[in-house]
Amino acid sequence: MKLSFTKMQGCANDYIYLDCRASGVPADIAALAQRLSARHFSVGADGIICICAPVTPGADGRMRIFNADGSEAQMCGNGVRCVAEWLYTHGVEKPVLTIDTNSGVKRITRQGAQLWQVEMGAYSTLPADLPAIHMGEGPLVDQPLTVEGKVWKVTCISVGNPHCVTVVEDKKVYDILIVGEQHKVRCQCGRAAAA
Repeated sequence: MKLSFTKMQGCANDYIYLDCRASGVPADIAALAQRLSARHFSVGADGIICICAPVTPGADGRMRIFNADGSEAQMCGNGVRCVAEWLYTHGVEKPVLTIDTNSGVKRITRQGAQLWQVEMGAYSTLPADLPAIHMGEGPLVDQPLTVEGKVWKVTCISVGNPHCVTVVEDKKVYDILIVGEQHKVRCQCGRAAAA
């Protein structure tokens, strides 16, 4: 199989980018995302981002994200900034780009060479918007979450995609990325986030 792609990262969210503007998203995209995202065995990535033709009148493009497990995500701020850079370097040289996502239309503003700022929109800490289960009904801010017998103080937030954020004293002592993956604490498009 021969495939033309671009590999980019934003704040360590690394994706394989496919130009699907004319061809559309490949029919086997879920399996392709799983196969190509496998680290050490293939290209290795957090998933595939398809750069598609826009659906909103006046938009510059559309982004669809397929995680390494083949599932489709709603939004990734780092990913959409890379889409903006890709579009900019492929003929859409505008200081502000408008990109369709599964979480609505996003405006991305060029701040300098390879530097983009995205307007993520409103956020929510409510369980129904994440979704989060067995954590109560109120805002999920500084809430206890027990993993492997350890109680973490977490804030769960959705900005178009779910995040679970915790503060660690020393990231070298406890690998939060491994804990997140092992226990399906899926955050930031498939990565656990440590602040």
